[in-house]
Amino acid sequence: MTRVVLLGASNIALSFPQIVRQLAGGLPGPLEIFAAFGHGRSYCASSHVLFRRLPAIDRCGLWAELDRAAILQPALTVAVLTDIGNDLIYGSATEVLQQHLTRCLTMLTPHRPELVITRLPLASIERLSALRYHSTRLVFFPKTRVSWPAMLERARETERVLSELANRFSARLVEHPLAWYGFDPIHIRQRKRSEAWNTIFSGWPSFDSSRPLPRWSRRDMLRIRLAAPAERVLFSRPQITSQPALVTNAVTLHLY
Repeated sequence: MTRVVLLGASNIALSFPQIVRQLAGGLPGPLEIFAAFGHGRSYCASSHVLFRRLPAIDRCGLWAELDRAAILQPALTVAVLTDIGNDLIYGSATEVLQQHLTRCLTMLTPHRPELVITRLPLASIERLSALRYHSTRLVFFPKTRVSWPAMLERARETERVLSELANRFSARLVEHPLAWYGFDPIHIRQRKRSEAWNTIFSGWPSFDSSRPLPRWSRRDMLRIRLAAPAERVLFSRPQITSQPALVTNAVTLHLY
């Protein structure tokens, strides 16, 4: 059995059924997956995208349930922290983001995970013009007042922070090659997603990307796509879903 912890935002959300399938192929099973992600997800604060709100990653219900699962049944644990730049565009200072990432990594430490942290897609971000940055900010993050030069400096400082955290917590740092990105500077191209996740997960010694992927039906993939997290707010109404959200094909999903 392998216990998997996935922490991130939209890149995980866009690829989640495929991610689960790649994990099922590359890791010793069965799998128990604990995941906190979602479009616009924040490590530092609750995040509101369109009609949906999710709690901060470092304060969601994943941590208590992960500890409870480890007490009931010890298991090989692997973990990845990705999509780390969202909090910068929300206006968080680098030192604030560092505090929340440190909290997540500290809570993971008792589980002795094989740990991967992905860097920011800095080469892709640096290709943005100030005009495009500000037009995107005004539409999607109107409360943010950080200038483009200041945002670039925060991104570069965050890269230095990630290197320090990787050293402190014995994590493997994984780069984001420019080839993974196109016009969209922060979301991995669809045709590169399988390659990208194999690269990221290969930072775990237990992951073998050469193993064949399991044969799953479209219905299986759709069920994974539609599985709901433990708590969220939809159209201003709280929604609670008991976990695990889904048990299928020797994979148990706990979503937060």
